[in-house]
Amino acid sequence: MHKNRTFGTLYKYELLKIFKNKVAVITFMVLFIFTFLQGEFEVSGNVTPEALEQYRTLSGRAIDDTLISELLDATDESGRIVSDSDIAYEDFNDWVCDVIGYGLSYSDLNETSLYQERKRTIQEAHELSCLTEAEEGYWADGESRISKPIVYHDTVVTAGVLEGTTNLLIMMVVIIATALSSVFAMETQRKTDPMIRASLCGNRELYFAKILAGMSYVLGAILILLGVFYAYIGIRWGFDGMEYAIQTYRPFSQMALTNLQLAGILIMLTILGSLLISAFSLFVSCITRNGIAAMAVIIGTHLGLFALSSMIPYGMRALSQFFCLMPATLVSSRLVYEFRLVNAGKLLTCYQAAPVLYILMTALFIIIGSIAYDRQVK
Repeated sequence: MHKNRTFGTLYKYELLKIFKNKVAVITFMVLFIFTFLQGEFEVSGNVTPEALEQYRTLSGRAIDDTLISELLDATDESGRIVSDSDIAYEDFNDWVCDVIGYGLSYSDLNETSLYQERKRTIQEAHELSCLTEAEEGYWADGESRISKPIVYHDTVVTAGVLEGTTNLLIMMVVIIATALSSVFAMETQRKTDPMIRASLCGNRELYFAKILAGMSYVLGAILILLGVFYAYIGIRWGFDGMEYAIQTYRPFSQMALTNLQLAGILIMLTILGSLLISAFSLFVSCITRNGIAAMAVIIGTHLGLFALSSMIPYGMRALSQFFCLMPATLVSSRLVYEFRLVNAGKLLTCYQAAPVLYILMTALFIIIGSIAYDRQVK
């Protein structure tokens, strides 16, 4: 066998090892089934089909004084729906409460006060984020491109799609931890690494075969889960409302995007984030050579990054922003509330800068891992 053909053999061997990992396969199958359940209960768990049909009788209407007047007729002064016959206004009422605050009086509510309160809340977020003058100008331009009054559509399916996509990354962390933590540890425990390296292949070929096999498995897994989830949602519920502006779901966003575009962004970040986590996981497996330790580090790091992103004050701009760009925090529909931009010659939003960061970090983990692997085996 020629040496240039042995890499493919090693790759198949490493991939087969992952597929023979019973814990990894069982974990994937459980989460595969859970994806169907998620596609069902992300929507049906929040509303009955009858209520959903009622909500949609208001869809396509501008959120103006006419619609607000109808809402006032259907609610008491504290904003509660007073009759089952007015259930159609329930979801729209939640949107209004999100803007003005829950439990507040509706006595002075009108179109002007509603949009002024939205503007005031956004300005508070800008101040909390310590935005620069250039960033303020960027978002002022973004706000000018958002059509007003905002056109309403219920957010039941929208929320199911967006939050379901977010949950897939959490599922992938579990899949990655169970499947990749032993990629390097297994050969060490079995003491078969020296035998493979002594064959036609060298250290470099074996290392990259492991990396490619691990990341191929992760890529295949996330594409399958995404495909199953979106296929189920589309067949069971459809994607009605996804073509509306994201302000119908996240009212304080100043991004001129639709819910469908936001879903596409989340899918991109989920895939690239999963590959970054897999590269980190393979690096940890290579360094520790212990499957259980690697699994603990992978899950612990993901949870730790999420906690750090909320603990570090915004005043520590660079550090705080870096942690907020990590998949654990960023892969969420709430990314539209990240007003801090990245200056890379031109101002980039979080979802524009994150893919570049993920690719660079993925490459960095692979390169450092290669160096560490060479030193370990010499």
